[in-house]
Amino acid sequence: MVPSTSDLSPGRVRHGLGAMALLLVVLIWGVFVVVPVWLQAAQGCFPNFDLGIYSQAVARLSLAEPNPWISARQVFIFNDHFDPILWVAHPLARIIPPMWAALVVEALFVLLTVAPLLWLHLKGLLSRNALVLLAALLLLSPSMVEAMKFPVHPTTWSVLPWVLTGLAFHLRRQGLLLASLVLLFACKEEFAFGGVMLTLALVLRGERRLATFVGALSLAWLAWVYGLRPWLLGPTVDYTFRLRQGMEGGWFHYLSLRLAPPHVSRVGTLTLLFVPLGVWAWRERLRPDWTWLLVLLPMLGIRFLGMAWRFHYGVPVVAAALMGFLPVLRTRSPPWWVIASTSVVLLASNEPNLRKLTSTLVSPQTSPRHCPRTPERLASLSRGVDMLTQHSEGSALLSSNLVALLADRSKIYAVGGPQPDEGRVHEWVLVEKPPHGDVWPLTSTRVLELIDVWRTDASTQVIIDDENVFMARGRFTAHR
Repeated sequence: MVPSTSDLSPGRVRHGLGAMALLLVVLIWGVFVVVPVWLQAAQGCFPNFDLGIYSQAVARLSLAEPNPWISARQVFIFNDHFDPILWVAHPLARIIPPMWAALVVEALFVLLTVAPLLWLHLKGLLSRNALVLLAALLLLSPSMVEAMKFPVHPTTWSVLPWVLTGLAFHLRRQGLLLASLVLLFACKEEFAFGGVMLTLALVLRGERRLATFVGALSLAWLAWVYGLRPWLLGPTVDYTFRLRQGMEGGWFHYLSLRLAPPHVSRVGTLTLLFVPLGVWAWRERLRPDWTWLLVLLPMLGIRFLGMAWRFHYGVPVVAAALMGFLPVLRTRSPPWWVIASTSVVLLASNEPNLRKLTSTLVSPQTSPRHCPRTPERLASLSRGVDMLTQHSEGSALLSSNLVALLADRSKIYAVGGPQPDEGRVHEWVLVEKPPHGDVWPLTSTRVLELIDVWRTDASTQVIIDDENVFMARGRFTAHR
């Protein structure tokens, strides 16, 4: 059938190209980011921090135990960070292994950031070009790719609540704004400080009644997290030491640490993402919503003082900053040169990340080097994991990268990780032999020494002792 002239009209062609561009962004993210990360997770590539911690958390959450003990981290989960958003993954962890529940939920939170933007486009409130540009910056920013490459953390999940909060703010949807703020605060305690700044933004916009509700919610959340939580749940992990680090050397030393080239370079990479969009907006005399951008101040301050720009820490900064440009993009459609130049920036800044991720697809038996997908290694790991799953009794000492694979088993601990104060004697040990596996904070030499000690103990029943894995039953300790 020969297409009619109307079928090939410029409008239809542009619509088709826009849909293909959005699909291409999603496919690049899915194929070159999500798939390699999931493959690496399946072959035990990630340490206990953070995939193991949150896999254990979603496995143990329940109404009977709403603040479960995370044995491999040696802390009650909500005495660490207060991120009740983890409850979203809990039902799925009853159906599939907890590690996969956490990975799937993280990917869904990130992917669903496109949904409200697509809704704006379908309502005629956002152009195709703007939709593609925002989707590309949200899914493929270096911060997002690094965050996905270092799974799992609710700070990464916050990208969806940030987008919803920004959309609700600009569209003046009061109910959605309050609901999205609750979702946002549930991702990490620091975001309630953004709520305080959002209160100021609403006051400046003249919405004093809504500002009262947002301010009350933010202050109540902060009072719970920093006041009532330690009183009711017990001592919480103090992360403020990161903000004070280096102060003992004086102010010059303190600031020099925070202005060191690696941190400045990271800030530069994040800023570079917005250069094409900013140049176009400046040329067109379009301004972002400066009142909304007040929410960035607490995050930027925390990241500067804590020297936390890598991995998941940049994700909420990028999302919140992009929402400041939403009024600009609703007013005018960005030209293709903005999308093209932004694509170049994304490709160039992501090159190291994508190179490491694609190597998992191209040469899985040699990359990553510490966890290759060789049949012999995977067979040994599978045998060890299956045996510990079947024998759930007794304490098990594991390589850090094996914690997530056994997250639904009780009494699991990481070699070199936090251990009970009384000095636990473990009944099982399952560790990878260097150079494979994760040995931090120990050294490969120390792990091999421990294996020799365990192997020669008279009470040891060796189960696996091949070139990849050592597994035994007996009485084992994990002295550093």
